[in-house]
Amino acid sequence: MTRPSGETLKSAFIRVARAAGWKWSDDPWRSCEGWRDFVEECAEGYEMDYSEYLNDISVRDLLDLALNDEATQQTEKFRDFLAAVQRADDAFRDLIARGPEIRPEEPRWWMRSLPPHGGEEFVRDVQERLHVRLTKIT
Repeated sequence: MTRPSGETLKSAFIRVARAAGWKWSDDPWRSCEGWRDFVEECAEGYEMDYSEYLNDISVRDLLDLALNDEATQQTEKFRDFLAAVQRADDAFRDLIARGPEIRPEEPRWWMRSLPPHGGEEFVRDVQERLHVRLTKIT
């Protein structure tokens, strides 16, 4: 169903992103692809430090804002967008279900746990900052 105002998925996404202070996000599909790529990178063994991990995972916060925006939900391509995000979500849920829980009270499910493994820098940084051991992928 298309919103009566004619707002497209892209224009709704941009509106949500700008309202939340995201200056670089101008395409819902590119943001969804960024989330999917991040999930794949984590599955293979995230290589960068924990600060970069937090930066990279933040795209899921933006996607959450868009997915929960009523006007965005009424756009023609919303169901396709939702399905694409859910595919990456399912893969990430499966991955972090095998990792350590670090924030049990966190309302954002993607921030409650970490992947069970990572590259040397990520594993070392998580150990130093959070005192959590992950398996190092070599």
